[in-house]
Amino acid sequence: MFSSARNSTLILLLIVVSTLASAQVTFSTTALPSGDTGTHSIVSADFNNDGILDLLTINDHTLSFYKGLGGGKYAKPINQTIPANLRQVVAADFSRHGTPDLAIASPTGITILIGNNNGTFKQGANIPLGGPANSLALADFNGDHLPDIAVSFCPTGAPCRTRVYLGLGTGHFALASTLTDGGGPLVAGDLNADGHQDVAVVAGNLVALYLGFGNGHFTAPVLANLSHISSLAIGDFYGNRIQSLVALVGSFIGGGDFQTEIFTLRFSAGRLLVQNQNIVQPSTGIPYQFVTAGDLNGDFRDDIFLTGGNVQGHLSAYLLGNGNGTFKLPVDVPTGEDSPAFPFVRDLDGDSRHDIAMAWTQIFVPTSGGADVLHNTNAATNCSLPRAGQLAVHICAPATNGLVVGQTFTFKGSGNALNGIAKRMELWIDGRKVAQNLEDQLRATVTLTRGNHVASFVVVDSFDRHVAGSVSFTSKF
Repeated sequence: MFSSARNSTLILLLIVVSTLASAQVTFSTTALPSGDTGTHSIVSADFNNDGILDLLTINDHTLSFYKGLGGGKYAKPINQTIPANLRQVVAADFSRHGTPDLAIASPTGITILIGNNNGTFKQGANIPLGGPANSLALADFNGDHLPDIAVSFCPTGAPCRTRVYLGLGTGHFALASTLTDGGGPLVAGDLNADGHQDVAVVAGNLVALYLGFGNGHFTAPVLANLSHISSLAIGDFYGNRIQSLVALVGSFIGGGDFQTEIFTLRFSAGRLLVQNQNIVQPSTGIPYQFVTAGDLNGDFRDDIFLTGGNVQGHLSAYLLGNGNGTFKLPVDVPTGEDSPAFPFVRDLDGDSRHDIAMAWTQIFVPTSGGADVLHNTNAATNCSLPRAGQLAVHICAPATNGLVVGQTFTFKGSGNALNGIAKRMELWIDGRKVAQNLEDQLRATVTLTRGNHVASFVVVDSFDRHVAGSVSFTSKF
């Protein structure tokens, strides 16, 4: 990405620091009622271009826009009527007009809504599938930096499939590939670290991994046997800066009870390996239903968060990652509301701690739903985020040009994005990449040679657009 500028100032040693964080993460919970009778999914973006992340939920009859006020606070929702029976929602700028749009799973395909830059939306294109869209994922599958859509669906009277639609930058999409496996949860990411986006999808008792060629087309599937998967998450679970998978499994064990397990899956030597079985909830009437991933305690290892349909115990928990594909014991998290769904991990208030948000619905008295925000209150901090709504870098250390440092120095930076999320941070010293992290934060301790240097922090968004910020400094010792 950067040419080598000073061969005489090579980096002698790099240590990526894993910050020692507290053993337990604490959250403050805020329930945001939508005013509708049920909420099915949730997404976060800066929908009104004020530099603050907002929330949006898809409800039974409405779309609710919760304007971000900063500091983890939100205004009362503004509701807009939408068609019934819409489910999972994802957000990106499909029409290149500088504000996020929406793609929503519908009973017949995918509904596109175009953002008006104020939290309201107008009808865009519909993508017919001949049956319900069950799971959506966004990525750049053909290298043009435009958002594309992968969808797992089951057409009426035909086998379940996965399709990949390439974004044209106009709010419209063109079919690129139809993959023979599908129907279940789906995620997108680079699981073999070749720079091209891949698709992993649950198809019955299989996980099918389709490796991308970078042009919207894919290899034949690499299959792994695993039954009863309710949800998939993607992250750097092995600490090697390569994405891998977590599968959430709820197995019926008789007597009306289920057992919840998690497995990690990684691509290696041409195979999709299923590893590290972990029973996280033995013998319960209702298993966890959703898993999501991110660094919750600030140690630069990806953790997982589980939630699901236990309406009596408000069932949610997190498991801290060990960085080797395994996790510590689950820690219960009171979420405050019933039937939590579609959780995601993101720094919602910019303090460098990763928060959690999810949809919720009252089950027994279906008169309300909305957003549930779990604000992270005690994780280790690193570097506050730049304002939302743009692809940008914030450099926290070195904070200014001309700083004189010693032989070793701990570099700190963060990034934010308009389109999707800041999915990767990189550190370059004198034109040579020395560290990266697959989230919106980077912290690395580097041993330097004497002399003048330039540190460049690069942030990459969900669709592989990037920007850099640089700072010059001198190493003396």
